[in-house]
Amino acid sequence: MRFFTVFLALSLTACATQPVTIHQASAVPSSRILAPQWLSQAPYTGSLIIKRDSGFMGSACTVRVFVDAVPVADLAPSEKVELFVAFGEHVVGATSNGIFCGGGASEAAVVINPERLKILRIASGQSGDIYLQPSAF
Repeated sequence: MRFFTVFLALSLTACATQPVTIHQASAVPSSRILAPQWLSQAPYTGSLIIKRDSGFMGSACTVRVFVDAVPVADLAPSEKVELFVAFGEHVVGATSNGIFCGGGASEAAVVINPERLKILRIASGQSGDIYLQPSAF
């Protein structure tokens, strides 16, 4: 009985993803960048970093990231993309990218300000749902 309890606890915690810092995350390969015009800093733009957690949950699928309904990148686990978007309020979305991938979709409103880095993380819970939330790492 003890073995079963320990096994169950370990299997449930192994399903949730783990946050990574922006320094631990790898840059998404250019082959999965869908909006290269947002990769270069321009006047009146600010930095938005979107990173995906590490972990087993959903690792077989990429997550497509959108900014204001425009697809910008497909992220694998432990990857990030840095975008330079216009100052002001934007809606960032994330959805599983693949025919057999669950997870649904998640959105978050962000305000881009001058000289202030905005970081969002994409996480997957034990149920497989995708969460898009602010990150301090």
